[in-house]
Amino acid sequence: MQTPSMLYADKSGKIYEHPTLKMSVKSGGYDCIPHLAELIPLPKNSRLYFIPNSSAVGFNIQSSAFETLDEYAISVFLPPAYLRLHLPSYIRKASSSLPLYAYTPVGWHDGMFVTSAVKVDDDSRWNPSLYDYSDNFRPQVERYLQRYPHNRLYKQLAVCALEYDCTAAKNVFYPRWECPIPTAPSCNSNCIGCISKQPAECCPAPQSRIDFLPTPEEIAEVAANHAEKAEHPIISFGQGCEGDPILYADNIARAVEMIRPQFPELTINFNSNCSNPKNLAKLIDAGIDSIRVSLNSVVENTYNSYYRPQNYSFADVVKSIELAEEGGIYISLNLLTYPGITDRKSEAEKMGEFLEEHRINLIQMRNLNIDPALMESVFNNTHEELLGLKNAMKLWKRKRKGLEFGYFNRTKISFYSGV
Repeated sequence: MQTPSMLYADKSGKIYEHPTLKMSVKSGGYDCIPHLAELIPLPKNSRLYFIPNSSAVGFNIQSSAFETLDEYAISVFLPPAYLRLHLPSYIRKASSSLPLYAYTPVGWHDGMFVTSAVKVDDDSRWNPSLYDYSDNFRPQVERYLQRYPHNRLYKQLAVCALEYDCTAAKNVFYPRWECPIPTAPSCNSNCIGCISKQPAECCPAPQSRIDFLPTPEEIAEVAANHAEKAEHPIISFGQGCEGDPILYADNIARAVEMIRPQFPELTINFNSNCSNPKNLAKLIDAGIDSIRVSLNSVVENTYNSYYRPQNYSFADVVKSIELAEEGGIYISLNLLTYPGITDRKSEAEKMGEFLEEHRINLIQMRNLNIDPALMESVFNNTHEELLGLKNAMKLWKRKRKGLEFGYFNRTKISFYSGV
């Protein structure tokens, strides 16, 4: 494969292939040419869009120089299960903030779009084509609302399913697979890329945070209904439309104690920053099966710069992981990746050391949704050697025997099967 052609957009949003300039990408503050091994055909259900207030950057082979156009740069939003490897190359024209998307480069080669990414999970149940995004789905939601008018969680999940097109929330009303149960109106992290709460002067949050505290009975009702009716059911606490459920462990533990005896085979998963070991211990005792620990790094300074923890430290997160190890809980890391930071040599090697010390079963490689300028304002470029995300993953596999990579939560029967 030759280097793909550069793409750009005009003011109307129409996309063009540049006749001479080639696709360039960015990582660690540098524009570069992607390696052909890092490019794949654009996955089905990807969404192309132009970047506002941007000037596209491409590479001139004849002059061996990068050139800037007075046209918009193009980006793509990848579907679930795909990890981006670079950022798009562009120059900002204005200081206005961009929406919280995972900006990913795209080019044109041999009659098709290509992007710098790798597939990290083969779970086909999350294929967007399996979900109804039309108004035809509304009656399924309405039936639940009519049957359980007293349960505020169903009302919250209806908003997520219909207004935000959240596929996990849609699962509740099919019903099938993973069922999200938001429980936390507040959080003890102040993440710079929080998708449920942002200051007014910053980038807008793409969804609103839950504004009530559900009762254990409301939680148990949703969980029991899903366990009874759904195929391969998973109950998951900790969603994008809430704060962190570790703060509400007592509530959740009581609900888990109500449903666990009825449904011993149900997979109960807890997504969290896991910042309170004492509270996590309550949940382990109540009967959860797995945890997914949200972090962007195991380097404390990098972690603190993004999460901006309130009344906890990274040491608390590590202690929670150790408790889960002792309790035989399946442990995933929800690793918020960012090209140029996650794959820095020092970052990757520190993660390798962490994996040697702790029994991590799965790393869910997630694209961090954030304005690149906002990220760069917090993490100054250090011009450090970059391994590349694919090489970082190879390093981590060598450090932890049996480590798997993925994107989605798993049921108990597939914890160690790689499915």
